[in-house]
Amino acid sequence: MPHRQLSFKEACARLRIPEQILRDAVKYGEVPCRKQGAEVVFKASELDAWASARILSLSAKTLSPEHSAATRMDVKNIREDILLPQLLKLEYIDLDFRAKTRKSVIRDLVDAAEAHDLLCDPADMLAQLEARENVSSTALPGGIALPHPHHPDPYLIMEPFMLVARTRKPIWFGAEDDAPTDLFFLVCCGENMSHLHVLARLCMMIRDTEITQKLREATSATEALDALYAAECEVLARLR
Repeated sequence: MPHRQLSFKEACARLRIPEQILRDAVKYGEVPCRKQGAEVVFKASELDAWASARILSLSAKTLSPEHSAATRMDVKNIREDILLPQLLKLEYIDLDFRAKTRKSVIRDLVDAAEAHDLLCDPADMLAQLEARENVSSTALPGGIALPHPHHPDPYLIMEPFMLVARTRKPIWFGAEDDAPTDLFFLVCCGENMSHLHVLARLCMMIRDTEITQKLREATSATEALDALYAAECEVLARLR
């Protein structure tokens, strides 16, 4: 639940990060929290937004060990932790996305998800996506954005999914390098799958493989899907 209050240990478990990383974030005032007696507590929705923004800002070198550790929490053999086939189907890829503005990208992604019967409440999903973008843009340098709900509420969606869209022309979406964005990954996992783990996986793929170039060059959804699946396997093969 978005307003659930978490203890320090519960927060670490939710984020799948070492305690020292969260201790440092609390110490330097980087993460939203408050004191309850002698204990530090966190609101789930605020923690989720902070954690996703943090993942999107990490370099590949910094993100890699955390991603590897989170993967090991799910499976004994890290090469078995394949996420994309559980989320992404051929029909969820649009290489001719017609949105022209930041606002219309979010709206049209929601409309696409609704057309595939993936949403329980489209209006709430739209509000959640806009709320997350208001915290900080989900756009990364290099023309990619990973929009996702402000809070991974399982009641927003029918099942975990990912939509991939390539716009006809790049549009401004708030990336730090001020470059326009043309590749969008809408990530919606509810609480059945860790959306933070999925975001980390995508960031590793974007930073460690040639997936963005291949998506821009893809001439069909099938080609794009094959490239995405191959990029995830490439990232997993590099994990130790």
